[in-house]
Amino acid sequence: METHQTALAQRSREKLHFDHPDMDYYLSWILGRAIYEGSDADECMAAARQIANGDAQSWQQAWRQLAERVEAQAQEALRSGDTAAARRAYLRACSYYRAPLFLMRPHAPAFHETWQKMQACFQQAAALFDPPIERIEVPFQGQLLSGYLWKADRSERPRPTLLVCGGIETFAEDCYFMVGPAGPQRGYTVLTVDLPGQGMAPASGLFFGARMERPVAAVIDYALGRPEVDAARLALFGFSWGGHIAFKAGQHDQRIKAMIANPAMPNVFRAVLAQQKGHNRTDPIARVVFDQIVWRMGLRISLNPRDIARRVAKAYDYLVYGTSDPRQISCPTLCLAGEGEAPITLQIARECFAQLPHPLKKLVIFTREEGGEAHCQVNNLALPNGVMFDWLDTVFGNP
Repeated sequence: METHQTALAQRSREKLHFDHPDMDYYLSWILGRAIYEGSDADECMAAARQIANGDAQSWQQAWRQLAERVEAQAQEALRSGDTAAARRAYLRACSYYRAPLFLMRPHAPAFHETWQKMQACFQQAAALFDPPIERIEVPFQGQLLSGYLWKADRSERPRPTLLVCGGIETFAEDCYFMVGPAGPQRGYTVLTVDLPGQGMAPASGLFFGARMERPVAAVIDYALGRPEVDAARLALFGFSWGGHIAFKAGQHDQRIKAMIANPAMPNVFRAVLAQQKGHNRTDPIARVVFDQIVWRMGLRISLNPRDIARRVAKAYDYLVYGTSDPRQISCPTLCLAGEGEAPITLQIARECFAQLPHPLKKLVIFTREEGGEAHCQVNNLALPNGVMFDWLDTVFGNP
């Protein structure tokens, strides 16, 4: 699939339904949640058939209608006492409320309300798990970073722990669906939060910046205060832009005992800017996605001198502080990627792997034949999760 219309980067070469690559990728992301009860293929494709290619309004309308219908099913199941059916329906409704947010400007009147519906459905589902998925809050710079913790059982036994760090477009609820119950089923405690720039943090004045190792350190502080967390077996997993955040944290925080990046991005400028030539800045879908990214960075695109100064300051911050040195990462590291990603992404992953010093390092580039060519393998999450937890078990010596 041609990718000149993408807002940020090439994420797949395969077409699922839509000609527009961003829209098609988001559809595959929602569909991929089915493995963890977060979507249904028939429901998703029925919604997709109601959407005009490249039209954000019909995208938002179709998913919203599906979300409301499935949420009503969840409410009816809960009233009838079928908590398992209610949990499954609430998880799907969460995903379907999430879908419109991909292609909605953050200052649109419906953005905040749709996010609230998405979060409420997830939290309804979270309470119906056994043990329940716990809502957590991590102190950072006088504010609270919201997220979730899910674990193998109701005990407070210290277990190997995975911290999940999302990307530039993600909410903490997305991070649950990237791992789902795979961690607890393997005996892991899993937790995630919306870091600055993620979720609705920008609405509180918390934006992406070059020194993301700082909020990650706050999350680690919180995690190490939990009895369910084994400090000697603490791993950090970053996907998409989170791969860059993981490298930043891995270089600066020795409390991280293993690291997974999907993909490896020690230098985001190199990874992103190399892909911008020829991208269509007038495409309406790419424009909406780009506007969200600008909002998450705490910037505005205008000729106002203050806005220009903020953009220059942000660029300088990333140029000076926004890179990491793989040679300075002392923990075991797993680098993942999909062969459908941009050539520069795969080149960086290979170069990065070669520089990592720890002998327990591994590079896996998933193929189309494996069903893993897409960015973060969002359409086949069992594949990277299986590789990740198998590798972690080896690193931590888990039985």
